[in-house]
Amino acid sequence: KQNIKLTLRFKRLPPPPPFVLSGIQFDTGKASIRSDSVGRLDIVVEFMTHKKHARVEISGHTDNVGKAKANKTLSAKRAQACRAYLISKGIDGSRITAVGYGDERPLAPNDSDENRQKNRRIEVVELPPPA
Repeated sequence: KQNIKLTLRFKRLPPPPPFVLSGIQFDTGKASIRSDSVGRLDIVVEFMTHKKHARVEISGHTDNVGKAKANKTLSAKRAQACRAYLISKGIDGSRITAVGYGDERPLAPNDSDENRQKNRRIEVVELPPPA
C-alpha cells in the first residue's frame, strides 16, 4: 500500500478573441436585420445548439458619423435584434448578453468609407463559465 500525493496545476487560457460576424447588414440608421444576413447569425445558432452551456456576448459597433449617444443607442438596438433572432431560433435568452458600444471600439481609423464600414459591425464572443 502506498499513499501518493498528486498536485494538479493548470493554466487558464486567455478568453477567445471576438468573432466578427461580417455580412450582418442593417438598414441605415435602423436595427432591423436584413433577410440576406440571417445566414451569418445561423452560425451562432448552430454553435450554441451544439455547445449547450456556452454563453455569448453580442456587441454592436458603429463608426463615428453622427452623434455618439445616438450611435451607442443604435448599436445596442442592433445587438438586441441579433439576440432576439437567436432566441427566436430556440436559444435560451439567459445565455446571450447584448451590448452596444457605439464608436468606442473602432477596428480601423474612421478616415475613409472603407474603414468606417469595418467599424460598423456585430461581434460575438464566448463568455467564460460563471465562477
